[in-house]
Amino acid sequence: MIVSLKGTGVEITDSIREYFDEKIVRLTQKLIPKNSEVIKLDLEAERTTRHHRHGKIFRAEAKLSIGSKVLYAEALGEDLHEAIDLLEEELEREIKKFKTQKVALERKGARVLKNKR
Repeated sequence: MIVSLKGTGVEITDSIREYFDEKIVRLTQKLIPKNSEVIKLDLEAERTTRHHRHGKIFRAEAKLSIGSKVLYAEALGEDLHEAIDLLEEELEREIKKFKTQKVALERKGARVLKNKR
């Protein structure tokens, strides 16, 4: 798995890098099976503005490429750790949706073959 981490308006410290590894990278490794497809995970942490804005100003984004399929998740939070936690939940939903679609397609193909007999 190829992982890249980018910070826009935020300095990526070791603690932030470890938090991304703990939450997002481990989740991806747990849910995506190890096979021959190239898996690339692009992560971005961003502070959306510095001027007169309160509330959800931190954004975390993940783009997961599995072969030719791309899964995307984004979350906003009041601090960076909250945004990463919300991103983890969103990415988990996207991965599970992808996996169920893949299984459903395989079962549909098996039904077609069975009915042809």
